[in-house]
Amino acid sequence: MKLEPVVKYTGIIIVGMIFGIFVLLPLSEFASYIEYNAGGTTIGPVTFLAGKLMDTLLLRTPIRFLYYSGFGIFSVGLFVYIYTRFKERNDKINQLLSELNQGLLPLIEQGESNTMEFKSSFRYDLNQKSVNRVLETVVMKTLAGFMNSEGGTLLIGVNDEGAIIGLENDYQTLKRKDKDGFEQLIMSTVSEKLGTAACSYIRLIFHTHNDMEVCRIIVNRAGFPVYMKDGNSQKFYVRTGSGTRDMDIQDAINYISQNWPKKFRKLAVGR
Repeated sequence: MKLEPVVKYTGIIIVGMIFGIFVLLPLSEFASYIEYNAGGTTIGPVTFLAGKLMDTLLLRTPIRFLYYSGFGIFSVGLFVYIYTRFKERNDKINQLLSELNQGLLPLIEQGESNTMEFKSSFRYDLNQKSVNRVLETVVMKTLAGFMNSEGGTLLIGVNDEGAIIGLENDYQTLKRKDKDGFEQLIMSTVSEKLGTAACSYIRLIFHTHNDMEVCRIIVNRAGFPVYMKDGNSQKFYVRTGSGTRDMDIQDAINYISQNWPKKFRKLAVGR
C-alpha cells in the first residue's frame, strides 16, 4: 500500500475536523447567541461560544461533535477535490500552451526519443502506393505506449530522417480530404483501438510548412492502463527509449501495480 493516499486522506480528516469544530461551529453557534441575546441573556459572546466549544470537545454534546466534524471533513474533502481537478486542468492547459509555442522545425530537430516519434503517414503506404491498415495499428501502438508511460509527441507527415513529407497522401484516402477529416479518422481509430476514454488524453495540432501539413499529436499520460485491441486480443505497450514495446502478462501486471492504483491490478490479470 502506498503511503501517499493514506497521508492525504488522513490529512483531510484531521483538517476537516479542525475546520468543522473551530471554524464552522463558532460561526454557526454565533447565530444562536444572537437569538439568545435578543431574549435578554447576559452571557457574553466569548463565554457563550467557549461553552459550546468545550461541550463539543468534551463530547458532552456528541451529536454536535459528529455534525460539525462530519460537515468539516466533507467541506475540506470537496475543496481538495475541486482544487485537484482545477490544478490538473490548468496543468493540461499550460502544457498545451507550451506545445503551441514550439515551432515544427525545432521539434523535428530534437529527433526521436522516449517522448518523440515520427511517422511518415497514418494509413497510406508509400511503398505499396495504397492504403495499409497495418500502419494505423503501428500509430495506435505508439499512442498507447505514450499513454502508459510519461506521455509524448507523435508527428505524422515526417519520415524517420526528419524530412517533412506532409499528409496529402493520407488526405486522398478520406471522404473528407482535409485536416478535419484526418482528425476525425484519428479520433475514431483511437476510440476503436484504445477505448473511448483514451481520446481525452490526446490533442491534435496541425502545422503547415512549405504548403505541406503535419499533424502533431500531443499525448498525456493516462490515468489508467491503456490496452490496444489487436484482433481478438488486447496488448499492453510502453515506451522504451525511442521505441514502443509490447509487455507480456507478468511484466504488465508488475508495471501496472507500480504505476496505477491497486484497483487496476485485477484488470491487468483479467486481460
